Amino acid sequence: MAVFTAIGGAILGGLGVAGATALGTAAVGVAAVGATVGVVSTVKSVKKAEAAATSARQATEVQIVQQQQQAIRQRRSAVRSSVIARAQAQQAAQTRGVGTSSGALGGLASLSSQLGSNLGYGSMMSGLGQQFTALSGLSAQQSADSAKFGAIANIGFGLARNAISYGPKLS
Repeated sequence: MAVFTAIGGAILGGLGVAGATALGTAAVGVAAVGATVGVVSTVKSVKKAEAAATSARQATEVQIVQQQQQAIRQRRSAVRSSVIARAQAQQAAQTRGVGTSSGALGGLASLSSQLGSNLGYGSMMSGLGQQFTALSGLSAQQSADSAKFGAIANIGFGLARNAISYGPKLS
């Protein structure tokens, strides 16, 4: 930075007051262009971050629907398996002539109990999966928001830093 200051001082000294005024005006113009580019880029960055957050939210919603459909399919499969096992057990008990015995009826009740337990567990796991997906999506959105506000802050601090550094030199 000292090299540029020395070069600038030499150029200003060689050009005189008229040249210094011209360079000061040019520096103000360059600063204005730089600030404009920075602000426009920040606005574009903010819009892209918002679009990314929207996409992440939509992806999360789709994933939750997928999990719900998978849970429905698993419940149907469990019910189907239970119905088949129950029918086979009834048929076997009838064939042996013990279809109305307490042992056979207890076994059938046990199959129903297992089905209920499996469906409850599946529903709980599906709910937890959906909650995890929603929280992951929220995390991605918050990260995008953080990056967006960080970019805005960097532009603001950069403008303030340059105004403090170069403002007095341009007068």
